[in-house]
Amino acid sequence: MESKEQILKATKVVSMSKTAKERISAIAKDIKGKELFPEKTYLAKKTLSNIKTLPI
Repeated sequence: MESKEQILKATKVVSMSKTAKERISAIAKDIKGKELFPEKTYLAKKTLSNIKTLPI
């Protein structure tokens, strides 16, 4: 039985220079693993910890 592999084509691809790609990858590496919005995360955790049950 042969399986047909589907060829995926990228749509809406933005062309950019090599330096732009390097900048984006450097920023992505810098951001990876960091908490971007610590205040909002703290507030959400505090709010959710006060709730005993969620209404469904």
